[in-house]
Amino acid sequence: MNRSDNVEVHGIWRIMPSASISEIIGQSGFQFQILDCEHGAYDFRSLQDDIRGCHLVNCKAYVRVSGLNVVEVQRCLDLGADGIVFPQLKNYSDFNTATLMVQYPPYGIRGYNPFVPAGGYGFDNIHEKEISCIGILETLSAVNDLDRILSLDKLNTIYIGVYDLSAQLGCIGVMDSPKLLKLVDEIIDKCRKSSKQVSLMINSEADYQKYKSKGATSFVHTIDSHQIKTAFKRLLSNLNQISNG
Repeated sequence: MNRSDNVEVHGIWRIMPSASISEIIGQSGFQFQILDCEHGAYDFRSLQDDIRGCHLVNCKAYVRVSGLNVVEVQRCLDLGADGIVFPQLKNYSDFNTATLMVQYPPYGIRGYNPFVPAGGYGFDNIHEKEISCIGILETLSAVNDLDRILSLDKLNTIYIGVYDLSAQLGCIGVMDSPKLLKLVDEIIDKCRKSSKQVSLMINSEADYQKYKSKGATSFVHTIDSHQIKTAFKRLLSNLNQISNG
């Protein structure tokens, strides 16, 4: 999720801790995984295992933290996270604080300790690793402040939180609501004009084609739990059709 090369990338939301699943997803060709510490079952130990699982197959490991907690962000980065996904940001000030948390001084407030997994336990130049800062745009107050937010140089990606935005717009869960779709289009257009990478969840090939044509380059293909359940249900459905055929 780095805007510098504008290369199309694909990822998966993760709420089920499993280094094996991390490895399988990476082997399948996905470029990144978002390990969810806001809604998922992760603790720091399982987070470390899944980050390692991602890195074994050259897959980026991003972590959605629970909020603007400097200690939590610091620990996730020390474990080797390639970037931090920040939820529930309300305005320019929140987004700016997020960028500071992933940068070392003099550009930010991240603490320095090379004797951690991210630093190869003291052998790697931990300060040279590029960390992605990904802000979730999911509050209307942040949408209203978007022009200033897009001016933040250290903010790599805007992730459009369509589910929370639907709730804020009074159409909770109605993903085809005209006012939600209109807002998403406006956000993508502003991000594209500001040369800021935009990311969002897609649930169909039609969604992919639509938002790719509008300028999105980072796509999240739903959630690990949903993908696994869907695959098993499809398997049984196919067997039942054969059996009843």
